[in-house]
Amino acid sequence: MRKRNKLALWLSSMCAIALFMGLVACAPQADNSADQNKGADEPKEEPKQVETPEPDKFGVVTAEMWKDIYPNEYATYEENAANSPDSGKHNYLELYPALNTMYKGYAFALGYDEASSHLYSLESVKNSPRTIEKEQLANCISCKTPQFTNMVNTEGEQVYTEKFNDLINEFTEPISCANCHANDPQSLTVGNQFFVKSMGGDTKNVPMEAQVCGQCHNEYYFDPDTKATSNPYTGTDAMTPDAILAYYDEMGFKDWEHPDTGAAMIKVQHPEFETIYGGKQTQMAKNGYSCSDCHMGTTTSDDGTEFVSHEWKSPLENQELLDGDCKNCHADLKKQVADWQAEEEERVTAISEKIGDMINKIAEQKDSLPEDQLAELQKLHRTAQFYWDFVMVENSEGAHNPELTFETLDKAEAAVDEALGML
Repeated sequence: MRKRNKLALWLSSMCAIALFMGLVACAPQADNSADQNKGADEPKEEPKQVETPEPDKFGVVTAEMWKDIYPNEYATYEENAANSPDSGKHNYLELYPALNTMYKGYAFALGYDEASSHLYSLESVKNSPRTIEKEQLANCISCKTPQFTNMVNTEGEQVYTEKFNDLINEFTEPISCANCHANDPQSLTVGNQFFVKSMGGDTKNVPMEAQVCGQCHNEYYFDPDTKATSNPYTGTDAMTPDAILAYYDEMGFKDWEHPDTGAAMIKVQHPEFETIYGGKQTQMAKNGYSCSDCHMGTTTSDDGTEFVSHEWKSPLENQELLDGDCKNCHADLKKQVADWQAEEEERVTAISEKIGDMINKIAEQKDSLPEDQLAELQKLHRTAQFYWDFVMVENSEGAHNPELTFETLDKAEAAVDEALGML
């Protein structure tokens, strides 16, 4: 089942923009201060003074350069290696046979495997059939390495237009410290300027920790003219499925044209940030929580040093959290999440089969359909698949925002049912 497969990804590989709706009253208020747990009268701990190692040719201090200065953080970061490409990954094109029809004509139909952890970001993109079997631009390297981010920020957006194969082998550092901290582990940073621009200064109600993860865990597209990685919104109010689809419709954007129906299609990418912080936001977001509150808990090393773990994992694996604050509101949070995900899985599977059936029927009849009717069916195809994809590729399977998840699936199903009714 996809539930088990994608949940494994959610548990192990992501600094996902998580925070369960149901946890709202359970955990302490988020605070961006490093001294949030100290009493008002206690002396504040001075930041650790360290000498920054010499950056590489891209201006990046790599994770390994920090390992002797931050041994605990480095050791937990390396624990993410367990979620490797050879750890039993699944092929979504096999798990969802309808995807072979839905993604037909697009690179995702060439290969769509369960993702590995951040430590394998470069290896995964280099070995994907989507980049091996089809020539791509360098914009596909966005978020795969801080070295590429620095190159774009230094040389400009023309870097996006270079050929993927001309650049990819220059990079050696996967997603690591520099993505979140630049070269200063005492601070947080958003290096992807396209995301900074898309926030539009709307950061008051979004913790920096969430923006750091959100700069990669978002829905994006490649600008048709500049080929630059871009987001289809400005500000959090516009980060809803409806507003994003309207944005694409207004600009006449398409990722590809479906060869069977002729519909102008959109391929959604992992919209974790939008699912939590977009529109009216989840209650967790309104209360100031971020990814790290649930996915990067504070822990204690063998020598008694307290530090933030850099092994990204599900809060459902944090028994201390489950047995502590969560118990104040939830008798069985694991079951609550399992129920959400089971419902999401059932509906995602059923709707994908409907969309596949719709595509086949449009293909069979399109040559005999009136032009205006075919145009309406193509629009319904685009709409149904967009809403379905928005849910399917978001990596919590509904747990991040159940209300939005099922509302979005309702819209996908309504569009495909309307099309099937016309056929």
